[in-house]
Amino acid sequence: MDRTNVISPNTGHHIARWTADDASATEIHLQTLDKARRDLEGNVELRIELLDQLIAAMNANRSELERLTVEEVGKKPDEASGEFDYAVSFIRYCRDLAETYPFEAPNSAGRLVREVAPGIAFLIAPFNDPLAGITRKIAPAIAAGAPALVKPASLGMLCAQAMRDAFAKIDAHAFVRFACLDDPASAEELIADPRVGIVSFTGSTSIGAKVAAAAAINDKRAILELGGNAPFVVLADADLDRAIDDLVIRKLKAAGQACSSVNRVFVDNSIYGRFRDLLVERVEATTFGPSTADVDLGPLRTLRAAQQLEVWSSEAQRNGERLVAGSACAAAEGEPILFPFSLIETERASLFDDIETFGPLLSLRPFDDLDDLLALLDTETHALVAYFYTADAESLWPRLKHLRFGSIGVNTTAIQGPDAPTGGFGKAGVGREGGPWGLREFLSTVNMRRGG
Repeated sequence: MDRTNVISPNTGHHIARWTADDASATEIHLQTLDKARRDLEGNVELRIELLDQLIAAMNANRSELERLTVEEVGKKPDEASGEFDYAVSFIRYCRDLAETYPFEAPNSAGRLVREVAPGIAFLIAPFNDPLAGITRKIAPAIAAGAPALVKPASLGMLCAQAMRDAFAKIDAHAFVRFACLDDPASAEELIADPRVGIVSFTGSTSIGAKVAAAAAINDKRAILELGGNAPFVVLADADLDRAIDDLVIRKLKAAGQACSSVNRVFVDNSIYGRFRDLLVERVEATTFGPSTADVDLGPLRTLRAAQQLEVWSSEAQRNGERLVAGSACAAAEGEPILFPFSLIETERASLFDDIETFGPLLSLRPFDDLDDLLALLDTETHALVAYFYTADAESLWPRLKHLRFGSIGVNTTAIQGPDAPTGGFGKAGVGREGGPWGLREFLSTVNMRRGG
């Protein structure tokens, strides 16, 4: 059986191997979870108990999960610690929500509306949040009464397998299973299986379209969180230091490998020169290297991703745009997978309007009229997140209400959390994760009426 190599982004060298499940293992997963579905249905107390056990298992294995997040994915130690807390917060939130959510709503007319899970939840997780990307799907699924079949990202497999082993110690593997797959056809077969009732996917828009098509053909609901092209808009009256601090911190987190990371910065022309100089200074001062070192910016997950950023930077410069900070040069094979924080300045529409860089490459552009800019942003097809900075949030607030972005931050980039709905419009996805909205994605209604 073929084994897949794991390359550490911190060294560029092989650190482990993993083996994909065969068809018999996948069938055992489905049989086990199909039985668990009947156990979970109508038994909210069991769901709460299970979520409590998952929290305990995560906490008992915290050091190992954080270590692997650094070693396999390349997050800095403080980011790995923060992600662990974030991952557990989703389980804890859904555990508490399950205690109060009205899964059954009777009324005096002899009608009972029950909300039930449609079947096994097939959860396809991303690599960039190797812990939270899984728990933010498992938690609402279990709270809804849907046993979970997780397909981890191949680039986060070691983290996922450590989580799987932690859950197995508390016998949660009767309700949560991990399907280690390396063949897209295997995922399509799982989506088609009649025991699977719902699919949740986080990843690229191109793969998400295939998941959505497979779900639709098989009459399944699909929850999709896909790519984003997040704008960061700085108005003339904004606190520049605060805006730059938030921008840089958000862009450096996970080396820019997040759908909600900033892609494009638009700055009012009246303050553009001063903002650009301050930002260039910050970008040039950024240190980068392996995440195990004391640096501002850690590595990218794959050499291919770093090389793609180099290609985009070169293409932008051939089109007349200017590299004003950073070298925009990827590391060589067999070395730490690094790419310096780099800033491209442009004065017009560019390729950055159409791509998600998913790394520490950022475009900067002036604007003259906010209404014109809002009209441009209103045409965004990857409308996941948008950020705005101003001293007069009260006046700006009503002007943003027509924008169809999944999340909008004004004077903050802290827009996510277990109690908040996250997701996008258009090619940024369908459905939501977080809060009661995320729980309801895993539920369907049964309308029961008794005659007199």
